[in-house]
Amino acid sequence: MSSPHHALLSDRAVLHASGADMYDLLQRLVTGNLDQVTPGNGVYSLLLTPQGKFLFDFFMVSDPANEGAMLIDCAKTRVADLQKRLTMYKLRADAAFDDVSAEFQVIAHWGADASLLDGVPCYPDPRDARLGYRCIVPAANWSAVSDKWDGTAASPADYRAFCVSLGVPDGSLDIGADKDFPIESNLDLLNGIDFHKGCFVGQEVASRTHRKGKARKRLVVAAVDGDAPEPGSDVLIGEAKVGSIAGSAGGHALALVFTDRVAKAQSVEAQAGDSKLTLSVPPYASFSLEGDSA
Repeated sequence: MSSPHHALLSDRAVLHASGADMYDLLQRLVTGNLDQVTPGNGVYSLLLTPQGKFLFDFFMVSDPANEGAMLIDCAKTRVADLQKRLTMYKLRADAAFDDVSAEFQVIAHWGADASLLDGVPCYPDPRDARLGYRCIVPAANWSAVSDKWDGTAASPADYRAFCVSLGVPDGSLDIGADKDFPIESNLDLLNGIDFHKGCFVGQEVASRTHRKGKARKRLVVAAVDGDAPEPGSDVLIGEAKVGSIAGSAGGHALALVFTDRVAKAQSVEAQAGDSKLTLSVPPYASFSLEGDSA
């Protein structure tokens, strides 16, 4: 296990979800199962288009100060759009989605176990155990909380590089809104979709792809030898285009590739721009680069 790190994620925002109809509304909209949102347990979830394409990803946790309410940890650059979309869906429902980002800080802690702190929604990252813990802490308590943890204080860039090295995408950076399908970005393998919970927006398309048991495109990790390739750069094996770059950080990139094309090329040595790449399957995934997909 790596040494412990914790980072204040200044690129995250928080929405406060409340109201008598909030739970039922969200349960019908999002891909995560709200039944699993309990103290000490968060849910990673998505909001899709009716055509099953990705729009937003976020984490949902209980609000310890308000029974029946939730906190939604989402990308700061997209919080206004998410708030607008959820408000559009509510119609006459008794539900409110308020931006309380000024009142809370989002923290990531990885590399060692972290004790759950009293009164703070601190929970194992629901995407994969390797990612450690996430916490939503009242802004006034950040210093007191961070002083209790051993290990190195890291930056959002450090955390981003750690996630990319594991093949874990950031929905606001690595996935095209209203463009990409969530299964191609491995969000099904990262517990972003509960296929047993019942209806959600875009369910028909997502469930159909899941039932087929095979996705031609998958997100893989690319170790980079050279400069970080630009997002959208073609990934080539020889002269064959096998995919494109989704994002990069810290010496690794995320590449969205056709697994059958990689299999046909019979190599994981690739290139994007002037940089050499070595492709590999993320450690949480069960598909291979031989054309088979989980």
